Amino acid sequence: VTRWNRHCRVVRRQLLPQLETGSLSEEDQVSAMSEIMSSHHVTGFPINMRYSDASTIIETVYSTNVHVAEDPHVEFAMTVYIHPYANNVLSVWIYVGTLTKKY
Repeated sequence: VTRWNRHCRVVRRQLLPQLETGSLSEEDQVSAMSEIMSSHHVTGFPINMRYSDASTIIETVYSTNVHVAEDPHVEFAMTVYIHPYANNVLSVWIYVGTLTKKY
């Protein structure tokens, strides 16, 4: 069974557009994630790439090996933000991560 952490997804959804504009500091990211980080060990990162095709994006996410988690209680988080530019250029941001509860 794959468990998805919806709260982390909601928080990251608000942060990804700020990464595109360069207006999000590392301190702001930690602050936004502080509630989640108080109860979970969080491992994850954003990926930014130009859209070329879906298979390239899937391959890029798959190559991170985030899906290879040994803990049976792991929860996953994934959020996507796409920013359009002129001439059909799309900047794709994908946050992938894992969360495990602190005991």
